[in-house]
Amino acid sequence: MTRAAAPTSELSGLRAAIAFSICLLAAPAVLAQPMPLPHGPMHGGPPFGQMHEPDGEPGPFGTPPFLRDLGLSDAQNDRIFTILHSEAPRRRALDIAERKADETLRALAAAPALDGAAASAAAQALGQAIAGQELLRLQTRAQLKAVLTSDQRAQLDALHDGARNADNERNSVQQGGPSK
Repeated sequence: MTRAAAPTSELSGLRAAIAFSICLLAAPAVLAQPMPLPHGPMHGGPPFGQMHEPDGEPGPFGTPPFLRDLGLSDAQNDRIFTILHSEAPRRRALDIAERKADETLRALAAAPALDGAAASAAAQALGQAIAGQELLRLQTRAQLKAVLTSDQRAQLDALHDGARNADNERNSVQQGGPSK
């Protein structure tokens, strides 16, 4: 007795069901993989400069990413380390102030009734912490640029301008503007 061949559509349906079952069985294994942690003070990770840097420089004050490809001398690296090390306490204090103000705002948002005065004070504290961080970032960047030679500054400016042009072009395309 020979068995009749199954129609192609039944066979395709069976294969699809088997493939779907395999995917369902594999999904927990895929989803169980650990996700990389985001970095930075807003994500619970360490702020810039307080982790082992990818360029192999150990310690909390490795070379900032925007200076890595400029061919810095040992003396320049030492000055950069000194600048970053001296501003670390202020950066930490501002990070703590930001986190504390953010936690206060979250607690106020979860409260059954809004305390306008407390919310205003927490928002002001958050704004001051963020403004302080940005001012410190600009001051630190100016100090770091002062360490560079004129050729290195020109190279850094060219890299910065190229990145800015790429951002502008990408934003133009995303907004439906003409691309060049």
